[in-house]
Amino acid sequence: MSPLPRSLRQAERSRVQVHEFEDAGLLDGLTGADRTARVDVLRTLVDAGESLDELVHATRGSRLAHLLLERALSPKGEYDLDDIARLSGVTDRDLRRWFRVIGRGVSTDESFYNDGDLALARALQEYRNLGLDEKAVFAAARVMGRNIWTVADAADALLQERLEAAREHPEIALRYSEEIRRLAEYQGQILAQILATNVRHRIHADAMGTEGAEFRLPDAGMMGVCFADLVGFTVLGERGTADELGRVAADLDSLASDVVDPPVRVVKTIGDAVMMVAPDADCLAGAALDLVEAARGAGLPPLRAGIAWGSAMHSSGDWFGRPVNLASRVVAVTPAHEVLVTREFFDQLDTDGFWCEPAGAHHLKGLDLPQELFAIGRRQVA
Repeated sequence: MSPLPRSLRQAERSRVQVHEFEDAGLLDGLTGADRTARVDVLRTLVDAGESLDELVHATRGSRLAHLLLERALSPKGEYDLDDIARLSGVTDRDLRRWFRVIGRGVSTDESFYNDGDLALARALQEYRNLGLDEKAVFAAARVMGRNIWTVADAADALLQERLEAAREHPEIALRYSEEIRRLAEYQGQILAQILATNVRHRIHADAMGTEGAEFRLPDAGMMGVCFADLVGFTVLGERGTADELGRVAADLDSLASDVVDPPVRVVKTIGDAVMMVAPDADCLAGAALDLVEAARGAGLPPLRAGIAWGSAMHSSGDWFGRPVNLASRVVAVTPAHEVLVTREFFDQLDTDGFWCEPAGAHHLKGLDLPQELFAIGRRQVA
């Protein structure tokens, strides 16, 4: 007897599956289009690896929609921690440390982890194969793990309206699950591109010169570079919502656009920070002071700014060079509501228009020698 054609086998399997759903009470009270839609939901979950018992529990607990959305973002687990350690070649102890620092969490449950988790574990092994310093690898992972929750909150805010509609309606959740999966993929692509771009920028900046070895490249020129950031934004990030953080960042971006005039230019806003450049030191100093004062009047967290001067190069919409690196270090040691500048920038300022006072020598991250800094402000017009 010849086997049934594939289409007939699939039809028979679907018929048996529907009978199983009926026998388990998963279709009770449903007729017509509602019944058909619920069968589609249940089949999707079965294909994702959920058992009939799990579907029954989820139905009784009104969790079918949640289960669909969870499976859209993460396949059902098939490995335990020992499996991940064995398959990745990472010891159990190191695996636990690694998962904790990147924010994955450690579970002793069977079949908790999936192929994505196995890839995370193998990433640690790849870092080791590259010969990277392990302490530095874990430190970098710790930073990513600490900040990924903010990214997740922002993604959740994008989907909030649809999530609310889907939570109590499995059929709607089925429709949205593919969109949510695509969003997660887009977010991953964005993060990968931004990370690669920023690392490239750092490498480019390093190539342009370091302390005591500054040199010019084509299209490079003397430029003032300013970074201004909000004091306490990290604490706000830990306590506030994604909406609150987004509002504060948007307000800062808007404020900078309103305050800054040519030849000063806003290069970019990076969360709680604004980067500005200008070939004129007086104009850049004035813009930084105006921005700090405007933030105070707008009710934003305290703003501070750090400015450096030197040879910088414009490329792909961004600026590179020693003053970029230096300004980002100066702002980190600047008190709230103040503007600190380097000696090189101080030498460019018109002291008839600005007062300057020594702010001491500071050991800045990544620089061997202490840097002499100055606090600046506008002179009062008589």
